[in-house]
Amino acid sequence: MAIKQIAILLLLISSSLPLASQENDKYKLYVHPDYDFPYTINNPDASWELPGKLEEVSGLSYIDENLLACVQDEKGNIYLFNLQSGEVEQKIDFEDDGDYEGIEIIGQDAWVLKSNGTLFEVLDFQEGETPFVRKYATELTGKNDAEGLGFDPIENNLLIACKGHPFVDEKKGKEFKAIYNFSLEEKKLDLNPLFLIVMDTVKYYKNYNTMTQLGVELMAFINDSKGDVSFQPSGLAVHPVSGNLYVIASVGNLLIVYSRESEMLAMFKLRNKYFPQPEGICFSPDGTLYISNEADDNDEATILKFRLKK
Repeated sequence: MAIKQIAILLLLISSSLPLASQENDKYKLYVHPDYDFPYTINNPDASWELPGKLEEVSGLSYIDENLLACVQDEKGNIYLFNLQSGEVEQKIDFEDDGDYEGIEIIGQDAWVLKSNGTLFEVLDFQEGETPFVRKYATELTGKNDAEGLGFDPIENNLLIACKGHPFVDEKKGKEFKAIYNFSLEEKKLDLNPLFLIVMDTVKYYKNYNTMTQLGVELMAFINDSKGDVSFQPSGLAVHPVSGNLYVIASVGNLLIVYSRESEMLAMFKLRNKYFPQPEGICFSPDGTLYISNEADDNDEATILKFRLKK
């Protein structure tokens, strides 16, 4: 079943709708009553510090049990990070310097997303020093600020999450964040968002939990210089077992899980201790979760590992 092209129309002001969990977990902002979140998200099972060349790590994809593919948002390179040695074992040049935000490994090929919406198909990326690259300009622009790239194997599509303006035209849309669908068969972007995230829903749960825990209500989460800072997607991935969509945000420090029917299943606040700047997310075939963090003034860039709960 495809992820439906509908907005998440949850006004969430009726008392008949489920509120956040009343359990003593200040990071659990919402979990659907019929959903069992399968990770202990604020307690990683393993972690790796990344070398200086990956301090701006912005995208992450699984290759095998020993290798993850990374991009960073300044260089047109793919870095293969070895989980056994904790080192970059290969650097693959595919394009000039630029703002690269996401990577997906599909078979023998790598797909890389630039923040202006351009996609790069790097064919047989592990073979040879100068791989063949196909470039696809989409209708997205720098205004949309494309930051997240995921692969949906069920529909054989790439998913692109926009941190900025949600639409490809001038239509107003401050109340939304958007996820777009790029067909791998047609090599074409669907101009209608596949998925709209309603910002009022996100702010509702953040407000509700803040009031519950601190006795105060946050303001509107608006910063004139940065826009709406309650949630700006920076990475997304499709779970290989459930097919659910996991979306992370560095601005807002959240992880939100959606079903394929666009229903919000869970929302977690990510602890700054482990997630100073979460940017990349991917899964292994068995559902092991990996999340990468860019370095900041106080913390090194990292990759965190989370096993499925038994």
